[in-house]
Amino acid sequence: MQLYQIYERDRAILVRYANTLTQHKEDAEDLVQQAYVKAILQEEMFDAMHPNQVMAWLYQTIKNLFIDQYRKNRHMGDFDNTIEPSFDASIDDSLITADLLSKLPEAQRAVIVLGVIQGFNSVVIGEMLGISSSAVRSRMSTALAKLRAVLDERSLL
Repeated sequence: MQLYQIYERDRAILVRYANTLTQHKEDAEDLVQQAYVKAILQEEMFDAMHPNQVMAWLYQTIKNLFIDQYRKNRHMGDFDNTIEPSFDASIDDSLITADLLSKLPEAQRAVIVLGVIQGFNSVVIGEMLGISSSAVRSRMSTALAKLRAVLDERSLL
């Protein structure tokens, strides 16, 4: 499968993943575009790869680009986290989900997003993130326990 075919097929999934990192749709789309440009510049590397390996590379590149951008913005003192208020229930649910996910370390957040939100199984997630499927299940279990604890704490307030 050609790189552009993988990109066209899975672009929405990549944007959703990037959005969990950035919490802003436009920034997420920019990260995905930047990752794709990097992929195009190294396209011959992907010829021998399985599509899941290409996706894993794209996920890792998006994560690395996000980290680089975060560090750059933090260094420059230009990190803006403002969210516009809304009364739309679906947006409120998205904000609650984003808030809950922000309580997790990045490694756990990634497996929750890929497994629970996007529906991938532990084997595929492991291939995407370059870890074993048992490590995926372990991270998933730990993350779900943390989310339950946060929700329990909130219900007591």
